[in-house]
Amino acid sequence: MEKTTAPLDAPKVLRIGRVQLTLNVVVQAVVVVAIVAMANYLSFRHYKRLDWSHSQKFKLEEQTKAVLSNLSKPVQAIVFFAGEGEAESDCKLLLREYEFASKGKITVEEVSPYLNLTRAKELAAKYKFGGNENIVILDYDGKSKFINSAEMAEFEQLDQMATMMGRRPQMTAFKGEQLLTSALLELTEGKQNKIYILGGHGEYDFEMPQNKVLKEQLSRQNIKAEGLTLANLAKIPDDASALMILGPRFDYSERDLKLLTEYWDRKGRFFIAIGPVGNKLGLDAWLSARGVQPTGDTVLRVVNLGGITGMMELEGVIGKGSPVTKNLEDVGVMLVGQTQSLALDRTKETTAQLRITPVMAAPEGFWGETEYAGDRKTVPFFDPKKDHGSPLALAVAVEKGALGDPKVKLETARLVVVGNGDLLSTEGLQAGPAGLDLATNAFNWLLNRENLIAIAPKAKQNLQISLNAGQLISIAKWVTLYIPLLIGLFGLCYLWARHGKSVLKLTASIAFSFVFCWALWRSLLWYLGNAEGRHLSRESLIVLGSAVLVGTVALLLLSQKKQQPKQS
Repeated sequence: MEKTTAPLDAPKVLRIGRVQLTLNVVVQAVVVVAIVAMANYLSFRHYKRLDWSHSQKFKLEEQTKAVLSNLSKPVQAIVFFAGEGEAESDCKLLLREYEFASKGKITVEEVSPYLNLTRAKELAAKYKFGGNENIVILDYDGKSKFINSAEMAEFEQLDQMATMMGRRPQMTAFKGEQLLTSALLELTEGKQNKIYILGGHGEYDFEMPQNKVLKEQLSRQNIKAEGLTLANLAKIPDDASALMILGPRFDYSERDLKLLTEYWDRKGRFFIAIGPVGNKLGLDAWLSARGVQPTGDTVLRVVNLGGITGMMELEGVIGKGSPVTKNLEDVGVMLVGQTQSLALDRTKETTAQLRITPVMAAPEGFWGETEYAGDRKTVPFFDPKKDHGSPLALAVAVEKGALGDPKVKLETARLVVVGNGDLLSTEGLQAGPAGLDLATNAFNWLLNRENLIAIAPKAKQNLQISLNAGQLISIAKWVTLYIPLLIGLFGLCYLWARHGKSVLKLTASIAFSFVFCWALWRSLLWYLGNAEGRHLSRESLIVLGSAVLVGTVALLLLSQKKQQPKQS
């Protein structure tokens, strides 16, 4: 037998052993597992949640994010709902956003009294609440805070007819974030701020029903509110985080003003609603020395209502450029009672190192009437020689000792003055709810909580899509005809190419067949006298032109391909 030998120049065949092959497979598997693990790790640790909904109902405000970022210890949120409605459902979804935003510092536990009877009894015994309540319990470092789900929703006010017909009120706004963040703030702040409201000069105090809503709002912001009378006091208490003066009807004595000055010099904080126009020369002079001069006028506007002269209600417009107005710019606040304008003394910014910022102004058309009689017999009119024209400041923020660089924080004296004494009364807040948000921002600024802002209730938005008959027919054509037809054409092209046939030829045939059928259909409509056959719409011309263009390009490419010489 002849022995055959491979030629010397034959390529060598590389043989891979079983061990090498097994090792290669193992390495590939390890690499795939490592890539999957790294992708999951990055997606779990580094992610961003975005709310693409129209209303952004569960988008957290900056105040909430600031509170969550400052959590030093874990918080347990226990959701205990005996019954579930729209507010309870929204609360659960909102707490999920809190859980994600806190990066694990907040854990949410949902307990049903019907499905988790043992756990429900344990919680009821520990936190002392009834088994039929709908509450959220926040537990932080041994302290707990209860939030009733009924407080999270604002409902519409039904008239008598709707009530008699049995219609249930619909939810108009959701206040879950406002209540949850306020509760977290109260639990996590070590020292509770205290605001004293001064009395003895005819002011509103916290014992009056006019300040019930204000007192509740301060409590939700972890602010303790107490009354204080300056008589027989040697100085303002050291635990006073701020002083509040609401609508004084009588002037302050020289001794009272001295106490206020000493507190101001100790970096004191004030919120003053100066109240009705009256003889308060001492308090006015004290404010004037700090760059804000009450003018003693009455801001108003007269309108002609078909031969009848009427007074227009004053709605102040919140301005820009101050932490007090953050997220409230250009919002209107309805003011009840008399309001006087405030003059700004800019010279004090240099001589007394003050920073004076308007917070709220009167709209165009209003003026400051200096001789307002207060009756319906005399019709006021604007006298440029005596009255005050626009712009009119209705609220001002003053800060003493602050530097121009906002990054440098110093302990400063702060003051917020409002020219309306009823702004924070129950009647005033019912007329202008935005006044409560403005006051909350003012309190946070006075108490060095610049990172905290007022959280307004999220208004419920009912979106409706109204389609006419033409739009419904167009949707039906796309769903039942055009989209299935396009899918079928792509499938046909794929099968055509798979069997080695020319796709260009098929494309040209389909395009010109469509043009022929379309022309035949339009001719038939024209022959039958249909109006659609006599007029060509813009959409029809676009579709027809596209078909002709596609067919022409396919024919050109096909002819160019046939003209190319065959390569051997």
